[in-house]
Amino acid sequence: MPNVTDWEQSKKVPDSIYKTIGEKGYLAGLLGLHKYPTHLTKYRVKSVPVEKWDLFHEFVITDELSRAGSGGFVWNLIAGFGIGAPPALKYGKKAMVERIMPDILNGNQRICLAITEPDAGSDVANLTCEAKLSEDGKHYIVNGEKKWITNGVYSEYFTTAVRTGGEGMNGVSLLLIERKFGGVSTREMDCQGVWGSGTTYVTFEDCMVPVENLIGKENQGFKVIMTNFK
Repeated sequence: MPNVTDWEQSKKVPDSIYKTIGEKGYLAGLLGLHKYPTHLTKYRVKSVPVEKWDLFHEFVITDELSRAGSGGFVWNLIAGFGIGAPPALKYGKKAMVERIMPDILNGNQRICLAITEPDAGSDVANLTCEAKLSEDGKHYIVNGEKKWITNGVYSEYFTTAVRTGGEGMNGVSLLLIERKFGGVSTREMDCQGVWGSGTTYVTFEDCMVPVENLIGKENQGFKVIMTNFK
């Protein structure tokens, strides 16, 4: 609490804080799961046995973090994570989940949700960020823009809605895009508040995403997105 004003004004919460909540087991407990994911992290919340963990404890964590009185602080720590990680964990292929999720839950890497676009905010069914299969069928080639992406400037992983088919919701898929693939650029947006949130404008330019990073089924990503929003 003594530091949040300085952190807001500097538009940055120290990475050590995020790392700490991972090591305390809190990130693994903020996934909307009724069963604590012991197979993906060695860390545990010491005050609650894993077999007793439930959604009530998620509310407790969020409520306690909010006592700091800074929306930017809360958004920095759990906003992008809380909506970006669950779809990847619940609907991603097992090999992908086991590869990426331990570092995310331990606080070593960040993940965010990339849905909103400059011309498609809440109208998810009409997004235009495009993903085309490569000639060899091994990659999706992604081109497009995303806007208002919380934690995007900090993230290695982007749970991203893309258009793989025709118009409307039945042409939308969900991909896990990794910054290391290249073709991903981010710039922080200047917001009126929640300065520590890392709200981001994201551009994808010929980003090559392995087909193994498809979350759910092709052209059925809209359903996954809606389960995350409800």
